[in-house]
Amino acid sequence: MGEILLAIVLGPVLWLAGALVFDAVHWVLHLLLRSRIAWLRGLARPHAVHHEWIDRSLVTNWELQSANVRCHIVPEYLTQLAFTGLVALVLPLPFAAMLGALQTSVFAGMLYYRGRDVNHRPAARIDAHPPGWLTPPSYHALHHVWPDAYFSAYTKLVDRIVGGGAQIAQRRFGWLGPDSTLGAALRSEVERAGGLAASDPEIPGSVDVLVLLDPAVPLDAPVEAFIRETRDRQLPPEVWALRARAEDPLARHYRTDVRVVFRTLLVPDVVPDSASSRRAACRALFWIRRDADFVSLGSSCSLAALRRFRRTSPLAPAGAELVRHRMQFADLPSGSGRCD
Repeated sequence: MGEILLAIVLGPVLWLAGALVFDAVHWVLHLLLRSRIAWLRGLARPHAVHHEWIDRSLVTNWELQSANVRCHIVPEYLTQLAFTGLVALVLPLPFAAMLGALQTSVFAGMLYYRGRDVNHRPAARIDAHPPGWLTPPSYHALHHVWPDAYFSAYTKLVDRIVGGGAQIAQRRFGWLGPDSTLGAALRSEVERAGGLAASDPEIPGSVDVLVLLDPAVPLDAPVEAFIRETRDRQLPPEVWALRARAEDPLARHYRTDVRVVFRTLLVPDVVPDSASSRRAACRALFWIRRDADFVSLGSSCSLAALRRFRRTSPLAPAGAELVRHRMQFADLPSGSGRCD
């Protein structure tokens, strides 16, 4: 009886472990889809049907719904059952039985909804995903827009291991602020990773990611202008802001603002030379690819700076449109004030 009770308690933990195994398989499938070897691409081809069912514009192609069940939902279930088989080899039978029951229940639910689970429902506007380890639907939606990133389904562990927590390549970057050694190094790393220069960074509508290079300039004016100009977009805008101090109340607010994906880059106390700027830029992209919302670009005291940032009380910008979901933008007149 004690073993059965323990299996019930640990069942959800084992189920999450199985989901992580599939996240890893998911990442491998996308590697295979980019392979130069035809038979490896063919091996992963069924998963490509899933991305044709919900395409990069987040349009659901209903004629592929049955194919999505065959090519994605069933293989995912079989992958998880294979993990259950491995569990049965190392743990007593009740643990594997509980895990298999949970996996089958989820599979039955997905069959009932024909694949239209909470992660695969159409949305006119996607919220900025919150920081942390969990992956809400707004995070997984980005995977269908950018199939080479955002692989994780329930927790970001696999993305944080493989660097799939942010898309750099093919996104348009706008750079605002004076040139500096650090700013130039950061721009160089972004371009090396495939980031594109916006046609005109002064026009927020031409920018996907706005990088604020002046650590001393207040955040509210440029960030709020960027949010206003991109409020009708399906995807949330993204801002990277160089900051001089970890104790920045506005940056702390934007960290959890559903209107914008916001990343704080804390500049070193000492002006870096070219070599240290390159290292700082590489560090920034390494952590941003793991969906870090705060990166200390200095070589020391990163954890202390992060603690100070997290302990800072957030301060909402004056007159900002504070919404619970970006869909509420549709109900706000242009130039309106706060909406709590």
